[in-house]
Amino acid sequence: MKKIVDTSGLSFKDFFFFDKMFTPKIITVIYWISLVFIVFSGLVLIFSSFLLMRYSFGSALLGILSGFVTIIGGSIFTRIGYELICVLFSINRNIEKLALDKSTEDNQ
Repeated sequence: MKKIVDTSGLSFKDFFFFDKMFTPKIITVIYWISLVFIVFSGLVLIFSSFLLMRYSFGSALLGILSGFVTIIGGSIFTRIGYELICVLFSINRNIEKLALDKSTEDNQ
């Protein structure tokens, strides 16, 4: 079975002195937890709006609409945010590769 977070190759030195980035390994798990929370929040808005329907139909309709907007918009903006974080870590990884190539080139 494939591990969700691969911690092989991480030592305490890497963790405490920031020699290796730890966040890219757990960003997927955090994204899915965020997505579950967003969908749960949207569903709570939708179902609580049904209770509001006996008092005000317009408010209930607005609540149902806001629940769907929360689910769809929240999912999209969360994905964009986490992709931007992944891009930053990808840039960092590529800069580390360039620095390593440059240092091996200088040693030769």
